[in-house]
Amino acid sequence: MNPQQVTPTAPAMKNAYTRPIMEELAERQLRSKPYLALVAITCEAQQGMLVLRGNLPSYYLKQVAQEAVKQIEGLDGIDNQIQVVTTQGQGTH
Repeated sequence: MNPQQVTPTAPAMKNAYTRPIMEELAERQLRSKPYLALVAITCEAQQGMLVLRGNLPSYYLKQVAQEAVKQIEGLDGIDNQIQVVTTQGQGTH
């Protein structure tokens, strides 16, 4: 995990939710946004961190995904591993 990619979240109760519940909450937050591309993002909770994975067509949507999940109670941070893939199929970080 690259520490530069980890985004700290607001202070919250430790272990407010179990891992499956935290993952479900994160996915619900993503799907509540008006961007269809966000349904392809997966969320995995690991020791207080939420890891986001998948491909999106823009850095804007990558940021939208991160902002959508950052207020979930119990998160120590977000590891945003979403790849931005252009229409030419060239991925960037």
